[in-house]
Amino acid sequence: MNFSKWANIIKIILLKVVEELERRINEKNGVTSSDDFSSSLYTSLKFIVLEQVDGLVDEAVNYTKKQVNDLSNLIAEKTSVILASLVYILILVGMIFLTFIFLAISLSLYLGTLLDSNFFGFLITTGFTLMVTLIIFYKGHDTIARGIKNHLTHLVKLDTEVKK
Repeated sequence: MNFSKWANIIKIILLKVVEELERRINEKNGVTSSDDFSSSLYTSLKFIVLEQVDGLVDEAVNYTKKQVNDLSNLIAEKTSVILASLVYILILVGMIFLTFIFLAISLSLYLGTLLDSNFFGFLITTGFTLMVTLIIFYKGHDTIARGIKNHLTHLVKLDTEVKK
């Protein structure tokens, strides 16, 4: 946003107000042209108005830049915490998945040895895995989603408390 344009508009408006005040005061006093004292007084008043507007605009611009910078830093910090947690969760889920795969293969081979047929061992293990998957799919979605949401919310709160 271009604040200098707004500063110039405010300056012009305030200068017009000062000029109108000068004109009305001179008109009320019956003076058509102002003397040196009143002219320098109005020039000083105009200079003060311009300086105050410049200072006000500079402070507003600096404050806005600081707020935007602080907000972007906060967003970056929160995003990094969330992404780090997601990477950790993905690695953990991947390792659990690999462990489950090896356990399922081991169980299938063991059951195949007991039943004298690897086919039936893998079939029994697949049936058990399918049942667990269907139970999780139909009953566990809300629980898993709520758990992930609570975990991420907890991490963000912890990060906020550490910053204080």
